[in-house]
Amino acid sequence: MKNKNLISLSVAIAFVLLSMTGILLFVKQKAHFIEMTHTIFGLVFIGFAIFHILNNWDSIKAYSKDRKSGSIKKELVVASLITGIILVLSVTEVLEPVAEFGRIFASGDKRPQTVNFAEKKTLDSTQGHAVVLLIQKGKETAFSGVTVEVADTTGKVLETLLAADKEMKGPPANLLLQTKISSAVPFDLILSFSHEGKTKKVTRRVSSLVTGVQGLAKENGLIERAYLEIQ
Repeated sequence: MKNKNLISLSVAIAFVLLSMTGILLFVKQKAHFIEMTHTIFGLVFIGFAIFHILNNWDSIKAYSKDRKSGSIKKELVVASLITGIILVLSVTEVLEPVAEFGRIFASGDKRPQTVNFAEKKTLDSTQGHAVVLLIQKGKETAFSGVTVEVADTTGKVLETLLAADKEMKGPPANLLLQTKISSAVPFDLILSFSHEGKTKKVTRRVSSLVTGVQGLAKENGLIERAYLEIQ
């Protein structure tokens, strides 16, 4: 058994498997066994490719330099330029549309998305209407702490239902707040989203405290969904 033949055949087989799994990843079929197979055979390909290069080093040098003059051949210059250009375009994400083009072949992900909520309870010893406020944050507020206030129709803050936890570590979860509101309707719920010294506010008018669930309108980028349940 010849080592050269063994290495060449192994490289060819690894290349076939890398190509197949690479195409599947390109069309966003990212099952774990596909990613794992692609990674393992990528490492195998690298290993056998190194042996292949070492066994054919004289030929590679002949491809790269002229034996008589010792000058670098045009083929090496062109191959290096093409590789360098593609590398720069990839690193600068210019070729992102090409890399993401495979999404058009991907089937929709039917797995339910997990949304985490942090349960908070405030003002349970005070008088007022017991309410539950649910807030799912948007993309712009995903890493923001939330402050919930009640203000009259002139904008004057009457009570604070929840103050943002400034000492919380890591990205804050969405909010499920059990609290009590003692202010009379109509009033405004002021939702303040704070992150890195910047605050974005959303105001929603509440005109009734009749038992039931009220939907609070979403705000693009800030609030994905919000509900106020009057108990």
